[in-house]
Order: sequence, then structure tokens, then C-alpha cells
Amino acid sequence: MKRFLLISALILLFLSIGGYYLYRAMMPEIIAEAVVSDSMPGYIPKRLQPRVEAIRKPINKGTQAMIETMHDSGISLGEVLKAVDNITENQAYAFLDEIDQNHPTSSDEVFDVAKKYFPTDFDAEVFREPFMKHFEMKQIRNAIAYANLNRKSNDVDLPTAKAILKKIIIEKEKEVTGKKR
Repeated sequence: MKRFLLISALILLFLSIGGYYLYRAMMPEIIAEAVVSDSMPGYIPKRLQPRVEAIRKPINKGTQAMIETMHDSGISLGEVLKAVDNITENQAYAFLDEIDQNHPTSSDEVFDVAKKYFPTDFDAEVFREPFMKHFEMKQIRNAIAYANLNRKSNDVDLPTAKAILKKIIIEKEKEVTGKKR
């Protein structure tokens, strides 16, 4: 009986470690692939496909425009990834709090708040135009609502969200530079 309990405990431990690895290491890659791929990945459940499709196209267009702006402005991929890495939980929550309190009505206002809370080593102002052109307030409100929901439930913590964002940027960068060759 003790042996059975020990084996059961070890199996449970290995499954827990595997699940944690899948969540931390694989989830950002899976989500980024779903967002930047040209077609809907087969592993997305049918009931979620319309929601993924609704965000996939605008994010792809906006991210592509921002990557092209990054190249045109001489900002390196490393600088952008470092800026994402440097976002702290306090900054992210302060950003959300100000957005929730002030209820911005334009992507321009959201960009101003983002610049206030997320400083960079480069001139982030170059990204204002593609941000305003490709990210509508409806999408931004949905993203803010999702961030606020996850803030309470902690389903997607800040390190995981940053990993997803970085993976999307890296994948879109590969796609954009591949098209230029």
C-alpha cells in the first residue's frame, strides 16, 4: 500500500512538473503561433476560432506595421525586446489603473499613457502612427478588459504575457525580414 502511494505521488509530481513546463514554456509559443500564422491552427477549438480570428488579423497587421517602422527608424529587435523585458508588474498595474480611471477615447490617448508608464531606451514616438492606424479602441478596450480579468484571476501572469508578446514580435520580425529578402 505504501509503495502504491509513493508511486502515485511520484506520478502526480511528474504530471505537475510537466503541466507547469507546458504552461510556462509552451503556452507563449502556441499562442504566438496562433496569432501570427496565416491560417487558423488546427489545435484551436472550433468554438474559439471566431474569437481568435477576430484578434489575429488586426494584431498581424498592426504588428507588421510596427516592425516595419522599427526597421525604418533604426531601432533594433533587441531594443524592443529589452523594453518588453523591462516592464514591471507595478508599471503594468499603474497603466491599467490610469486607463480604467480616465477611460481614454482614442488610441492616441492610450499611446500617451503607455509612454508614461513604459519608458524605453529609444524614441517610442515613432510607433504612434502605426499604433493609431492599426489598433482600434474596441480592440484596445477588449485587451484592457482581458488584462483586468487576468489581473484578478492570475490566469496569465505578467511574465507569461511578456513571453507571449516577445514571441509574437520575434515571429513577425522573421516574417517581415523574410519578405524583404
